[in-house]
Amino acid sequence: MRYQTTPPLSRVGPTVSLRDIEPNFVGPIENVTVALGREAVLTCSVSDIGDYKVAWIRADDQTILTLHTRLVTHSSRYAVTNDSPGSWQLHIRPLKVEDRGCYMCQINTSTMKKQIGCVDVLVPPNIIDEGTSGDIVSREGTDVSISCKANGRPLPRILWRREDGTNIQLRNEDGELYKVDMFTGPSLNLTKVERRQMGAYLCIASNDVPPSVSKRIMLSVNFGPSITISPKVIGVPTGSQTDLECLVEAYPPAINYWLKSGEEMILSGGKHEISEVRISSYQTRTILTITEFDNHDAGTYTCVATNTIGKAEGIVRLYEIEITTTTTTTTTTTTTTTTTTTPAPTTTEFTTPPHYVVALQPAEQKFFTPDVTTYDTMQNVIEQSVLDNNWQPTAESAGYTRHASIPLTIITILPTLVRYFSNVLNLFVISHKQIIRAAR
Repeated sequence: MRYQTTPPLSRVGPTVSLRDIEPNFVGPIENVTVALGREAVLTCSVSDIGDYKVAWIRADDQTILTLHTRLVTHSSRYAVTNDSPGSWQLHIRPLKVEDRGCYMCQINTSTMKKQIGCVDVLVPPNIIDEGTSGDIVSREGTDVSISCKANGRPLPRILWRREDGTNIQLRNEDGELYKVDMFTGPSLNLTKVERRQMGAYLCIASNDVPPSVSKRIMLSVNFGPSITISPKVIGVPTGSQTDLECLVEAYPPAINYWLKSGEEMILSGGKHEISEVRISSYQTRTILTITEFDNHDAGTYTCVATNTIGKAEGIVRLYEIEITTTTTTTTTTTTTTTTTTTPAPTTTEFTTPPHYVVALQPAEQKFFTPDVTTYDTMQNVIEQSVLDNNWQPTAESAGYTRHASIPLTIITILPTLVRYFSNVLNLFVISHKQIIRAAR
């Protein structure tokens, strides 16, 4: 029995090759923008790839990076994936600045088919030393320009702030200072710089690509010392402690010391203690403490400050306030017509002069109003006596809650004055009574 076999499929009819259908790109390659150090991915989509191959080539130097699913370049930063049919992804990681450029997806058809996708690399800001100011030292009153230069992609913005958070002080066209919390621009110009503008400034560069960067620039303003002392005259009670304060402004910081009577340098020890408190980069408070004050400590004290620019002095004068014990003795003298209370001559406290009161019968009151007092007259006499005797300040006049000492002259004449005005008042009352009887 004879069997008939059929020819293989390859011999039946004309042969059809997969290469007879050429592949095409499904769509354009999307450009990508990626930050430095991250991963960039370019996707090339192809239909009907068949037996054809897809290659990734660097456009600027025609370097073949991958062929189909195989890595050709020796750089391990490149990779190719074909996760879904007809899709080839070129991976570049980590991205470098030199990776910026265009890449070609090419199909090896008889007439080469290709399309291009580009990678842009964002670069965070970087401050360049060349063109950026270092720390600056300037004399007060001169002009200063602080510069800052940075690169990056996109080009960074430059912002200025003070490190301590205080406002930046600038001058307007009229030369007047005004304050801003920040300043934008590559150069910060300070005209006629002064001590208040001294300090650390921050140049901050940013371009929305993290991280932002900054540089610290220290501005030092040199000037000679100036001294402020208040008060300039101080009364100190005997045996007490007092502090003499001297505010010094100077840069470079001054050497500060105290002199007694303009000659003798005072050192810490014994009754004296010297301390300093740093307030700012150019302000210092120096304090001289004197304990158990006595008459030997009275006199002139000089605060001296000196630096490489100059020298300054401030003077304060101390005087002793003697504290005396205060006692008051009251003596009462009574007559039929007058009641008076007078202070004893030995008292060191001046009491308010008394009012004199006259007892009248009801019928007499319509002829007499008791508005006569010796206070105003006595007060005038006492004040004039104080002026004539050149009265000196005591604890009370210097602001201390102690009784003042009355000059001896005033204390001596007080009883005489009281008796004189008492007699005058008695004569006045007797005359008044006689007038009233005559009227009846």
